[in-house]
Amino acid sequence: MSRLPKLLLALALLFWGATTRRWEVAVPCALLIPAADWTRLRWDFGEKAALVAWRLSVLFLTIAMVLVLMQGPRLTLMSRVFTWLPVLLLPLQFVQSYGTAGTMSLGAFSMMVRRRQRHAEKYGLPFRDVRFSFDNVFFCATLLASCLGDGADTLWFYPAMILLVAWALIARSGKMWPVVGLAMVTTLTLAALAGLGGQRGLSILYAKVASYGSSSGSSSPSERKTGLGDLGELKQSQEIRWRIIPEKGDTPPRLLRTSSYNRFGHSDPTVWEAILPKDTGNDTNDFKPTDFARDPRKPPDDPDAGYYVCPPNLTFDEALEAIKPELASFQLRGKMDSSETYELMPLPENAASLHRFDTVTQRNSFGTFRADEPPSVCDARVLWDPKFTTERAPWESTDKRGDFTPDLEIPLAERYVIRDFAEEMGLHEAGTVEEKIDALRHYFAQNFRYTRYNSIPDRLHEWVDEDKGVARYVQYVKSQDRRATLLSVFLEDTKAGHCEFFATTAALLLREAGVPTRYTSGFVVVEQDPRTREYVVRGTHAHAWCRAWDEENQRWWDVDVTPSSWISAETPRPLAFQGLRDRFQMLREDLVVWRDQPGHMMIITLVLLAPVAIGLAFVGRKLWRSRKRVEMNPKRGPRSGALQTTPLASLEKAARRILGERPAGTPVGSYLMPLAVRLPDPALLGEALKLHHRLRFDPQEKNPALIGELQFLVAEIRRQLGAKGARASART
Repeated sequence: MSRLPKLLLALALLFWGATTRRWEVAVPCALLIPAADWTRLRWDFGEKAALVAWRLSVLFLTIAMVLVLMQGPRLTLMSRVFTWLPVLLLPLQFVQSYGTAGTMSLGAFSMMVRRRQRHAEKYGLPFRDVRFSFDNVFFCATLLASCLGDGADTLWFYPAMILLVAWALIARSGKMWPVVGLAMVTTLTLAALAGLGGQRGLSILYAKVASYGSSSGSSSPSERKTGLGDLGELKQSQEIRWRIIPEKGDTPPRLLRTSSYNRFGHSDPTVWEAILPKDTGNDTNDFKPTDFARDPRKPPDDPDAGYYVCPPNLTFDEALEAIKPELASFQLRGKMDSSETYELMPLPENAASLHRFDTVTQRNSFGTFRADEPPSVCDARVLWDPKFTTERAPWESTDKRGDFTPDLEIPLAERYVIRDFAEEMGLHEAGTVEEKIDALRHYFAQNFRYTRYNSIPDRLHEWVDEDKGVARYVQYVKSQDRRATLLSVFLEDTKAGHCEFFATTAALLLREAGVPTRYTSGFVVVEQDPRTREYVVRGTHAHAWCRAWDEENQRWWDVDVTPSSWISAETPRPLAFQGLRDRFQMLREDLVVWRDQPGHMMIITLVLLAPVAIGLAFVGRKLWRSRKRVEMNPKRGPRSGALQTTPLASLEKAARRILGERPAGTPVGSYLMPLAVRLPDPALLGEALKLHHRLRFDPQEKNPALIGELQFLVAEIRRQLGAKGARASART
């Protein structure tokens, strides 16, 4: 099988280095392969050497997977590992480039093939040894790794890929490349256009999906909007989302807020949105970096001296109060998606500051926090105290109707049923905000129940067609000159739902009583690991509640009217090996946190690479002791001290079209021997070989007559080879 040019492999490695931005690795590898033509050193690698090289590659692959897995499990795990394919397969390519054999056996890669070969040898059975040139595999693997790099979306990627592939096809087809040239160019051009079009199309599709449901400037739909039923998918997951490790204080906060919203049913009758202060502009401008404070009691170079202050607009003295180590605190730990621009963080509503957290955080007017360029695992120390708050007081906003307060707005479709229920509960007569909240909680506890499943479909008319009892209720609603909505059915008919219905209804009822409210989504902290005493927050603990503004005390209250039975209802039977999966996830996160501490990554690297270094030293020692020199470098001619060449060497070019490339280290005479069966007079080649050996190995034989005779024989052999090739073409 024909070999690919070493220069082509070197350029492919440089192409890989450009797309993955790993020049420091790509350049040495690219120099190693063509260096085989610059040296006379070779090794007689057998099948055992190829097997050792394959095992080294598997070892490199295992180490790469361990290092990538430590970043957290992702769908892109294997693609990230595959970007290192050229390095992982380099031992095999070294055996191919610096060995004397031109091919490798398939048995070096397959235990089954090796067992069949041994079985055939033992019992004298026929066995066909499949051999191939590893250059082709290495070239394809390098291009695959390049496609997975960050530079694959650049304009120069496809032209460079086309040139490399075209060169490889020409090298493989040899003299036949003009015949397939037009088809090859057409195919490559179409493939490049299809790839470029698909790349742009996927980029546009991803941008549309990422921006769906979000306003300009935001790439997180859950940050700007949420709707009835949006927590359903999240609640199905039993995977640990966050861990709360108590430090100071008896118990951590019960509710961890992720985001808040203040307008319901405006653009969609079931959606909550975030309406910003009129002086903000948009949601991106509303996010401001949290204030950064340093503990004056610690040295300036102490990495633990820095804090992100959570409450907005604190004075210098108040900021010092927010970073006091005497405050209650807990460790917030959980995996994050480091490939995203930012990620929302679940924090208590009275968070004071974040400590030992290197990632820059930003806070908006609702008290929503996001970590910019998040790490793979969040490990933050959260200080909190009831006297702090992280969100601003209610504000006025502006739309086409003029100024209004979104925290008091009730959709027109819900206004009648909300008014009737507020009167039934006596919310208008209740005095303080706390009394109104107590009346609300009591009413829901007495008259409503929790259900895991939303028994009210989004399409009410389909539900009416299937349930005649509901149809009668809808007719009753129409007789009251109003239309049925999801909330009205929840309040007047089913009286059962999940937390989103309770949170939305409580927010609108308190607004009817004159209390500004907001809808809030996040997590509830209820599960404690009895072994570690840590609190575990799973996807099933996702929750929704509302927040009410107390004008008299100038503070927000968390209001959760969902029946307490929801916790047991949302605790499904543990999955198989759930405990083992939890332990593995915790161990992985703890290992990543430990790894990111100063100096620990170096320890991990040394531990993982020590066996590789020992193995490479052992292999290098054996290579140094078993090295040998080839007769000559065919690319650069004979070196000083090399044996004399003869006219027989000129036959090599003609023979290459028939026999392929001469394997490194193979004498010219042995290489040309198979030509005898292709000559009308095979004896000519035998006479030429005898003269060649006399002239080459007998220092006394420098007779010009012998050289002339050999030249005549070589010319006749070349003529007969050409005549036979012409007859074969004519028959074709």
